[in-house]
Amino acid sequence: MAGWGDDPELERLRGLIADGWEVVEVTEDANAPGGPADKVTLSKGGESTTCSSDHLAFHRYVQGLGDPDL
Repeated sequence: MAGWGDDPELERLRGLIADGWEVVEVTEDANAPGGPADKVTLSKGGESTTCSSDHLAFHRYVQGLGDPDL
């Protein structure tokens, strides 16, 4: 996994969630090019999109998506 610096994909994911996109699925792709990466699938109004990153900050954020206490 990449380090703690800025991750544009994390910012994109946060923006989509703030805009009302709902998380449909969170998966880890152990065979992603460059090493393991997390993938988040979102949907809104019949459309879907994905965000994927091997960044450590993205991984930590994604871990909290399924925890209602976070």
